[in-house]
Amino acid sequence: DNLKVVLIEEDQNCYAHLKNVIRRRWPNIPIDEAEGPVASNSSNVFLLNNTLDEALEVLEDLDLGNSLYYFDPLRSVEYDTIEKVADRRIKSFFKTGTEFFIFVFTSDWFLGRENFAPLPCTPKEESWDDEEEITVMEADSMFGNQEWRTRILKDDSIEERSRTLVRLYRNGLRKWFRYVLPLPFNPKKNEIFHLILCSNYQVGVRATRDFYTTETKNPRYRPNNTKAFQRFQKMHPETSERLVDGRRRPLEWLVLWRIIREHEDGISDCMCSDLRRYTHSIGRLHQILEWLQGKSYLQPSSVSNAWNESIQQYKLNWKVVRENLGVDPPLPLVPLSPEDMQNE
Repeated sequence: DNLKVVLIEEDQNCYAHLKNVIRRRWPNIPIDEAEGPVASNSSNVFLLNNTLDEALEVLEDLDLGNSLYYFDPLRSVEYDTIEKVADRRIKSFFKTGTEFFIFVFTSDWFLGRENFAPLPCTPKEESWDDEEEITVMEADSMFGNQEWRTRILKDDSIEERSRTLVRLYRNGLRKWFRYVLPLPFNPKKNEIFHLILCSNYQVGVRATRDFYTTETKNPRYRPNNTKAFQRFQKMHPETSERLVDGRRRPLEWLVLWRIIREHEDGISDCMCSDLRRYTHSIGRLHQILEWLQGKSYLQPSSVSNAWNESIQQYKLNWKVVRENLGVDPPLPLVPLSPEDMQNE
């Protein structure tokens, strides 16, 4: 009874199509009530033919609790839209309770589509034609800046440029979200899109990754804890000498392994709820993270957060983790091919 579904569509024709789909697929939903005044809507389904700013005001009146926001654009979402919604919902340092799912039609940027030119292979504006300039402007809106241009507008392979696009976009979203998980899909030949999960709840991100890997037959990430700890203990015997309260593993190891095994992209800070379970003191956790940085397992993250908090974030240094512990990072996620999907 507490679940609310809010569907927002600004375009009048698309909104009419949306209502027709609902009538056909879910005839028990009262359309008139769903698009009527919020106060008199008992269906818990809300249809809004509004601009984003208008819709955000309506959402305030709904007093939503934990929420999932799905952004399903024609090709990409303007970063300004992401900012507006996140600013309304995430009021403090990586507060949980809000998750975004964002569709990015990755291959369109490099292969083009009808009435949409692929990105040029040079950042020199005088070399672009009119259609390429329109595409670049749209990409500016998606990233919220022009800094991406020199990294992507180059004569690299499409695969390399696609990886760079996803990586840069992910880093931009980390202003609001501690964990950003891009999930690739390959519905048709030469077509790739990413469904990007943005969350500050580590358990949910890990569950989503595990579900995706199972469904797409990617290997689960299962590094060898026993062998890695033996190497850690040999390199840092002083950590085991400080064991108290009957612990069999030092806190430094427990925190490091948790980050390796569970934290998407190896991101951590002293406010991570799962890491704080190892010690009731944020100060002690901060010391452990600093120790791990001093041993080069972690390196400071350069990504700024939306609240201008001075809390240091860290990212795993996989080079050192591999050399010291013999642990490799997770393999890149690979989508099912169209042929595999047909055989399912």
